[in-house]
Amino acid sequence: MIEERLDRIEGLITQLIQMVAENNTVVEKLEHRMDGMEQRMDGMERRMDGIDQGVETMEEKMSAEHALGERRHQEIMKEIRFSGHEIDYLRNQTAKHDMDIHVLKKM
Repeated sequence: MIEERLDRIEGLITQLIQMVAENNTVVEKLEHRMDGMEQRMDGMERRMDGIDQGVETMEEKMSAEHALGERRHQEIMKEIRFSGHEIDYLRNQTAKHDMDIHVLKKM
């Protein structure tokens, strides 16, 4: 009877050892997978950092382009206003010359 109990205990211990070994194998595989995932995440973080830097650079360029466009717009508007005054002056001069020509023709 004692031998049967010892055999049964020995069988249970053997089964327990096998179960622990299987658990260790599964844990080891999970560790390898987690290591791989961590490496992939690190790579993705580096890529995201690069993308963030690219976006910041583009935002800076867009801001600079916007400022340049705004300055150009102001310069063009100034030229248009100035051209309006020149046109008015030329219109007045043309009218004056037309009157002078009209007076000369009557003489």
